[in-house]
Amino acid sequence: MRLLAQPMVLARAGLAAVLASLACYPRMAAVSDPRAPISFEWPVLLLCQFVLWAFVFAWQFEYAHRPVFGGRFQPKIWAVATLCGAVWAFLLHFQDPQYRLLAPADYPADWNSWLAMTLFALALQPVFTYFAPFAFFIRLSRKASVALPLTILFGVFVLYEKLTTLETPPPVGLVLELAALRVVGGYLTLYFYLNGGVVLVWWTVLLVQLRHLPGLLQAH
Repeated sequence: MRLLAQPMVLARAGLAAVLASLACYPRMAAVSDPRAPISFEWPVLLLCQFVLWAFVFAWQFEYAHRPVFGGRFQPKIWAVATLCGAVWAFLLHFQDPQYRLLAPADYPADWNSWLAMTLFALALQPVFTYFAPFAFFIRLSRKASVALPLTILFGVFVLYEKLTTLETPPPVGLVLELAALRVVGGYLTLYFYLNGGVVLVWWTVLLVQLRHLPGLLQAH
């Protein structure tokens, strides 16, 4: 808790939370529920983002001994991450038609929705699924070998919770494919995070989101 209370940690977490929450705003505004208006949801998201980023800035370097934003630029790991991101987008492209039938709201209908979804994916998904959980687990265990699988399991749990919200239960084959991709992708994401920092992970997320552009170009 001492590290969480450091002024520099709080300042960095506050700035990251504000920027990330602003990036999430367009997506939240588009799907806002009258029972929970965005005037309530956005401040809650801001608080959650602050806590998540505080975990990252307080514990990532202290216990993993890796800087949050990475060290010097490493062309080799960026090339590997770019290739993995492209392959990942290619694999998801073939799953999209089946999953779109189950969760059409998760796919962009036009350029504005793509931009909103992409900003949301960059601002929330990595810190919620990987950055903060890894910092939390490595703070508890003091070992990356323990924090890594626990973070992956958390990612699989998030996927499970997402699938249980679907009105139509997905086929078992699709569930297994998504779970396998989540496990493999989780390990790759954490590898890139620990060796290239958050910017490298954001780059791979952007590459995956770019898979929607050909469909939008064809539709318009």
